[in-house]
Amino acid sequence: MTEEQIISAISQKYANALTETAIELGGPDYFAQQLKGIGEVIASSNDLKLVMANSSISVTKKIEIINEIFCGKIDTKLLNFLKTIIEKNRFDEFASIRYAYEKNIEKYSNKKTVEITSPIALNFENKSNILFKLEHKLNCEVKPVWKVDESLIAGLTFKFDDCVIDTSIRTKLENLSKGITRG
Repeated sequence: MTEEQIISAISQKYANALTETAIELGGPDYFAQQLKGIGEVIASSNDLKLVMANSSISVTKKIEIINEIFCGKIDTKLLNFLKTIIEKNRFDEFASIRYAYEKNIEKYSNKKTVEITSPIALNFENKSNILFKLEHKLNCEVKPVWKVDESLIAGLTFKFDDCVIDTSIRTKLENLSKGITRG
């Protein structure tokens, strides 16, 4: 997911359980590709989303449908996980659970996804320099998401975890303006 998403406590618990199982089976990212595939199937099928959200359809029938779609195509433990979230009426939180799982992988692998916004498109050399400095500062591997926002005027903004670092002139001018109006 490229958009920032709020992770519920329940989604985080399910993601933690998935991460622990993945580590036991071969590494924290053991389920990553399969979860991505499941997410693509869910996203591409409005019928599947409607069936899973419909409370008048039995849990047994929903599990049969999931078995029909995924049996033999994904790890058995992951299939059982899908059945569990159906039984617990949490299938609608699949995207959030997957997002939390991806964040767990980043933590375990000492990686961070950082959204880097600039007022203009940056060239390879500028991007490389920024990444080098950012990785040194954060002491981890950075997975950049590059964005352009022409309203920044100059400078950069960095968003990761619950942190925003804004070095843009726009923000400095706004802060200066607030200080002047208070004084």
